[in-house]
Amino acid sequence: MFVKKHAKASLLVLLVLMFSAFAAACGEDTIETLEVIKEVTKEVEVPVEVIKEVVKEVEVEKIVEKIVEVAPTKEKREIVFGGLNWDSALVQNGVARYIVEHGYGYPTSQIEGSTLPLFQGLRKGDVDLTMEIWLPNQDTAWNEAVKAGEVIPVGKSLEDNWQSSFLIPQYMQDANPELDSIEDLKEDKFKSLFEQEGGKVVLLGCIAGWGCRTMQEGDETGPGQIVGMGLEDHVVLRDPGTAGALAAAIEAAFAKEDPILFYYWGPTALAHQLATGVGYVDLEQPDPSECADNSPIHGCSFPAAEIMIAMNTELVNDAPELISFFQNWDWSAGNQLAAEGWYGENQESLTNEGKTSEEIYSATGVWYLQNNDAWESWVPDDVAANVKAALAKE
Repeated sequence: MFVKKHAKASLLVLLVLMFSAFAAACGEDTIETLEVIKEVTKEVEVPVEVIKEVVKEVEVEKIVEKIVEVAPTKEKREIVFGGLNWDSALVQNGVARYIVEHGYGYPTSQIEGSTLPLFQGLRKGDVDLTMEIWLPNQDTAWNEAVKAGEVIPVGKSLEDNWQSSFLIPQYMQDANPELDSIEDLKEDKFKSLFEQEGGKVVLLGCIAGWGCRTMQEGDETGPGQIVGMGLEDHVVLRDPGTAGALAAAIEAAFAKEDPILFYYWGPTALAHQLATGVGYVDLEQPDPSECADNSPIHGCSFPAAEIMIAMNTELVNDAPELISFFQNWDWSAGNQLAAEGWYGENQESLTNEGKTSEEIYSATGVWYLQNNDAWESWVPDDVAANVKAALAKE
């Protein structure tokens, strides 16, 4: 289908009109006039599909900036965080929620669960903010949600990250120097070194409901790593059930120097502990550049992830001042390892005191804020002063 446009109605004008409608829907009273270059001098036919593609390319940040400039003041409502079921996300929740509550004055809560259900909650508005959206693990759902105008990225988190589906302990390779590639898992002499199920090597993999599980076993968009790497007759996925159970199984195997093939990621306290102790080996796999979209779902290793802080678009209008906070958010490996280390050292004693899991992660956030000052650069001076005043009463 084609639509006709007059010489002075370029695609840029369409974008201006679309932004005007979007801003008006968010309660905007004034709209900055944009300069539009009108150089088309004859009537042209523009495919509707082209118009749609141009609209898709509008930068989310620019739209957000326009809305924030003129968003009206509203009563501060409760902000719901996604309580993803692994330490780094929950530690970041502890820090972010304290700042949002005591610095900006918004009450907060969290809904606990796994990646995929919580992302659907974010799309629908049941969840307002999620501190870790791992891409490419959630590429398909993420792209759909952004294009539908349901979700926007407002920052990045968990820097210096990595993940792999095919890790083995260093002591296994020391004893078997030729075991260095996923191709070796197809050979009986190496398969026999591992725990097996139905004649296949057991891979302690991602938990059902996590985005990385889809990368391993595939979906309608791709075969997944197991099939894509030709391992379906040689490797079988085992779901550990929880992040804690996965970590416990890895620690137990390393303590006894048992064989194990496992998925894990960093920066995490356990990965750091293993790397500086016994050590682990990432078996050679096809490089992400060999796969369409650099995605492991097509049968290659995980690239370094882009981990987004995501906001439901309704919150853009309800709490626009939080956008600059999350844009400044800077959660490095050093931050994560320090905070997670404190959590690990104090979890048992706090549990014995009757503290809930949510309360322990909140206490971790308080500890981080009291013992580090980098966070002060993420927020305006008045917000930092509010947080410090609250911390002084802890």
